[in-house]
Amino acid sequence: MIRLDHLTYDYDSGKRALDDVSLAISDGERIAVMGANGSGKSTLARIIAGLITPTRGALKLNRSAGTPPKIGILFQDPDNQMVASVLENEIAFALENQAMPMTAMEPLVLETLTRFGIEHLRARLTTELSGGEKQRVALASVMISSPDILILDEPDSFLDDNGKAMLGRELERLHDEQPSLIEIRITQYPEVARGYPRLVVFAEGRVVADHEPTRVFANVDFCDKAGLSYRVPELPESSKRLLAVRRPASSGPRSLEMKSVTFEYLEDKLVIDDIDLIWNRGETIGISGESGSGKTTLGLLLSGLLTPTRGELLFYDAENRLLGMTVRPGWVVGAFQQPERQFFLPTCREEIAFGPKNFGQKLSDDQISSYLELVGLNPHEFLLRDPFSLSMGEKRRLAFAAILSLGPSFILFDEPTCGLDPEGVGRFVSLTRALKQAGLGQAIISHDQPLLKATSDRILSLDDRKDLAPA
Repeated sequence: MIRLDHLTYDYDSGKRALDDVSLAISDGERIAVMGANGSGKSTLARIIAGLITPTRGALKLNRSAGTPPKIGILFQDPDNQMVASVLENEIAFALENQAMPMTAMEPLVLETLTRFGIEHLRARLTTELSGGEKQRVALASVMISSPDILILDEPDSFLDDNGKAMLGRELERLHDEQPSLIEIRITQYPEVARGYPRLVVFAEGRVVADHEPTRVFANVDFCDKAGLSYRVPELPESSKRLLAVRRPASSGPRSLEMKSVTFEYLEDKLVIDDIDLIWNRGETIGISGESGSGKTTLGLLLSGLLTPTRGELLFYDAENRLLGMTVRPGWVVGAFQQPERQFFLPTCREEIAFGPKNFGQKLSDDQISSYLELVGLNPHEFLLRDPFSLSMGEKRRLAFAAILSLGPSFILFDEPTCGLDPEGVGRFVSLTRALKQAGLGQAIISHDQPLLKATSDRILSLDDRKDLAPA
């Protein structure tokens, strides 16, 4: 059993993440946890896992046998729990810590690699894996030790459809083999929560609902207030004016062309194979594909962070004259799959101001505040916050604000809705429509087909690629 008694947690910044939380979870229970970005869900997970200590209150973990329970946690960002450089060593790490003999460890590692569909990657460096592949590896490394308490923080964030199906099968198998297993699943998806017998909802660090999912979702007003409802809002006029003022300069490119682009990380590791693509300003392209199909690599090529092994990247002006064959600063910008990788300054205000400052453009505090409001972050709360103290969804929103402040011609979003609550997803859809109206080109990399259909003019599937040069 897990029992939280009047538990409170304050971060060093002074932000209260959990406020007088009391919960009881029995052996064998499966619960879903939902709430808006920053409501305290991930903090709860870390406290139960023993990674942080509550400021006040008590956490009690009891097992019928009287022994301490084994706890497995999957973080929202799989990079945060990778410890080994080679994949099969990552899978074996938990067993090594249990001092399991090599003769028993090897067959278990092989069985786990096969079960999670990653046996073909066993000798790969973990740094070379795609986001979805890393998520599978992280799942496997957690589940191989058969934990008594399993905490999943957005476990399907980077998984494709095959990966999600694999996750469902593995959870069913675990519960069949361990009827006493406690599963706590943090999710932003109502369709996932409906598959659990109990739903706990957080808002501003407090438990605001603890019922069957059908009862929670039947209360539409409550779901709206708690940030559980998906809707596409109309952006305020101030945000539209901001985008209009910061629209790309007339001297920037009007179109981007990939001609027979191929990319190999190593001579025997072909990732992008002979792609032709024309991308125009004012056009939104969706990019889909299974994990490891090359989506992020394609995005890095488009933004100039990688150079093609073969082929060309060409930029043209409004009269179709060649402007150049390399990306110039500010032409194409991107929000990474792991947004914290592009943060390095102590406050959100400085992160947003940094890019324009490098181009000789100083943003006023009012402009910076407007960018925060544009992505749904309250300036009074976030201007002086440390970017690394934000939740995953809040970090993603900040990354959007930071790249938009550059006034680019083209924007690339890599898995933009991972970690966003339903309100944030709806706001992102609204944002893409406003950016399109402002004349920016957008490329959206995502496993979420409904999102791509709601935002994209056309979709490139790297599973069954068709050249995207318009007819």
